Amino acid sequence: MPEKKKRFTLDLDPDVQRRLKVAAALKGISMRQFCVSAIEKELAQDHDAVFQTPRFTEKGLDELLALREEIFGGEMLPGDSTDIIREERELRTKELERRSRS
Repeated sequence: MPEKKKRFTLDLDPDVQRRLKVAAALKGISMRQFCVSAIEKELAQDHDAVFQTPRFTEKGLDELLALREEIFGGEMLPGDSTDIIREERELRTKELERRSRS
């Protein structure tokens, strides 16, 4: 059984609505078809951009390891990196709040 369609209402400025009407007419399709096609195209582009898996090459990994060695010199940071990041974010947030009150 096909999934039931959902209604979506969109308020447009009159100029945008006119441009939409003209663009759809030039393509020989309805405004609805034009909008659905545009939304699907945009979502596909976003999906491709967001969900592409980065590919690490051996060279890239070697460069990353060399950079880590250059920065940390073989020393390990104390504690869990997640905790360190969380603490720094909290400090930054408090500093921004303090500045905004000044």
